[in-house]
Amino acid sequence: MTEQRKPLAAADRLGIVTRFFRTMRLVWRLLNDARVPFLSKLIIPTTLLYVISPIDLIPDMIVGLGQLDDIAVFTMGVAMFIEMCPRDVVEEHRRAIATSGGLGDPPFADNVIDGESRQVPHDT
Repeated sequence: MTEQRKPLAAADRLGIVTRFFRTMRLVWRLLNDARVPFLSKLIIPTTLLYVISPIDLIPDMIVGLGQLDDIAVFTMGVAMFIEMCPRDVVEEHRRAIATSGGLGDPPFADNVIDGESRQVPHDT
């Protein structure tokens, strides 16, 4: 008896680094999208300000724990920003990133012309 395996979703196969870069690409695209409300866009600079600020909940002098609160705040800030963006806009950008492999829009994506070709034999 063979056991059927459920196919993995594309996101399940991605490594943590790839997921991080795709999320950062999504954040960048959402920040540059005029359909995202201005107040939502303020979450990212506020989060970054906390991360680079010398004032922390846990002092950075405590190695490990000091950086842990920065990572937690950054992660929560990014998640909150994506949640505050319009769902249809987020999904549109996620599809575009998935289609382009996460590295940007395909070059000349709008300049493609479909056509057919055939080889004509040369008469000598």
